Amino acid sequence: MPGLNAALALLPSPARLRNAVADLLLAAAERVSRPSPEAGPAALAPLPQDGGPTQDAAKGLALSRLAWADRLWGEGCLLPGGMAEIHRLSGLLPLSPATTVLLLGRDAGGAAGSLIAQRGAWVAVHQRDPVLRERMAARLRPYGRRATVLPWDPACPAFRAGYHHHALALEALDGADPAALSMALAAALKPGAQLVMLEVVQGEHPGPAPLLERWMALEGRAVPPRRRLAEAALQRAGFQLHVAEDTAPRHAAAIIESWSRMIAGLREAGAPALRAGAAGLVTEAELWLLRHRLMASGALGFLRWHATLRR
Repeated sequence: MPGLNAALALLPSPARLRNAVADLLLAAAERVSRPSPEAGPAALAPLPQDGGPTQDAAKGLALSRLAWADRLWGEGCLLPGGMAEIHRLSGLLPLSPATTVLLLGRDAGGAAGSLIAQRGAWVAVHQRDPVLRERMAARLRPYGRRATVLPWDPACPAFRAGYHHHALALEALDGADPAALSMALAAALKPGAQLVMLEVVQGEHPGPAPLLERWMALEGRAVPPRRRLAEAALQRAGFQLHVAEDTAPRHAAAIIESWSRMIAGLREAGAPALRAGAAGLVTEAELWLLRHRLMASGALGFLRWHATLRR
């Protein structure tokens, strides 16, 4: 949409970016002060809130951002492309009701629930973030024992040894040493297990340091790994790489498509309480606009690896 593209054009300055996005969203709030009588049944879910005065500020913002993520990518999804992307990735794994899959990384229950509901698999979810763990545990409770939600430490990754048939890792290298995580995944999987790994990596063309630093601060992440180091770590751990797909174009297109759709939906459906969730929305908008710009410039890459454990 024109407003979003105009905001993208301002990205070289982080301060101007934040102001531009805030102005865009607050202007949208003024325009959607009452519901449109023509809004269809597909109106968006209730607007997120930033948390009341008694709620911990950090947790309130985290919950608000999760709620906006639900509206952007689909319930429980944290990746552009939403459930379609999850199905694309998980469809590469030979899952069945007789298999257990190790899932870690960027998910709020959407991917885990899909693996159970669509493929019948048993899912061992490992989530580093306590707010996400709480949200996932609640979302996955209806699946009973087919889903377990456990913590993990990227600084010292360790999972149940030799137990899992396959693994799906969604940006799991954030804060983790590629060699340590690769060895931990290999130790957790049965021989012949397949791994699908989606990861942000350093690009071939380093971008402006302030943009990268701002994006890392918003995502709360460390510097992404280099592609060759991540692939070498997987191979040393015993994985045979079959496919390395550049998914950045699809990822970037999904970012713009979802943001355009959501803002258009807010305008159609009406959002008198938009300001209540504005802090989380502005933060998410800046984060994803920055990610899009860094990928478009070649400062960040986005890869999907498909590998088999040979040992």
